[in-house]
Amino acid sequence: MFVLRPYQTDAVNAVINHFRQHPDPAVVVLPTGAGKSLVIAELARKARGRVLVLAHVKELVEQNHGKYEAWGLKADIFAAGLDRKEASAQVVFGSVQSVARNLAAFDGAFSLLIIDECHRVSLDDDSQYHQVLDHLKAANPALKILGLTATPYRLGLGWIYRRHYHGMVKSHGERLFGDCVFELPLRFMVKHGYLTPPRMVDAPIVHYDFSKLVARENGLFSGADLNSELKRQERVTPHIISQVLEYAADRQGVMIFAATVEHAREIHGLLGARGQQAALITGETPGPERDALISAFKARTIKFLVNVAVLTTGFDAPHVDLIVMLRPT
Repeated sequence: MFVLRPYQTDAVNAVINHFRQHPDPAVVVLPTGAGKSLVIAELARKARGRVLVLAHVKELVEQNHGKYEAWGLKADIFAAGLDRKEASAQVVFGSVQSVARNLAAFDGAFSLLIIDECHRVSLDDDSQYHQVLDHLKAANPALKILGLTATPYRLGLGWIYRRHYHGMVKSHGERLFGDCVFELPLRFMVKHGYLTPPRMVDAPIVHYDFSKLVARENGLFSGADLNSELKRQERVTPHIISQVLEYAADRQGVMIFAATVEHAREIHGLLGARGQQAALITGETPGPERDALISAFKARTIKFLVNVAVLTTGFDAPHVDLIVMLRPT
């Protein structure tokens, strides 16, 4: 059983007050580590009708479901990645991919749709999120829609909502979400002791030079360009890993974010060659193997977890106390 922190209670109350007065879809902005799962659980618990909670990865589906059932309540899971497709309970936690492919299982009227990591919802009417949304609204035109995110501003789009509860107009274009009804800054979490103050350590000896790389229109770098640049600087990586091992000597859990799959394999090999227990996870890692590696990392039988853009959202490992960014941002 969990007890909500004051700001979590404030977020829940803000959502309830908004939907009592307005039909517009709403957004709650909470920084990473603020406990969005508990806010979702409390809102689902208080809702009078049926609730569908969507997430884009199975880890988030499972995490949100677990927090809800910690209240002593029961809910269904509809996610192929978790080998469960149940949709009869009052509250259902589902992956957007599985729900969109099985809309007939959601023909009953839902009163509330909650979208975790809602910045991922595009304006494309044919997207899986919009397919689910349209299906639910056909059964209940008064459906309430709530999104939660830590990143409400997106490159190429801008703010994902139109109005902020402090009175600012953030967007004039088409948006799914009308109002941001609650926002908590990261500095509040640090100031009040909910999060550890981050300490950035610049590499004092050697580091990569990515200054010649040019980002694409979406703000990302080409994988081919990254591999080419890393190959040109191949002597740098072993020295960087030596520095990482020095910093990690008294650390409990280390996450390393590599630039490309090839880069990640090099890092993983260097760690193994130095006798370190390390795991490598990429988009190519099979689901069962990925789950086993993550479980071992969380159980602290593996100290180093190397990944390429797959553990950026929905990953909950409180013991991690060193993050190594070896990719340009």
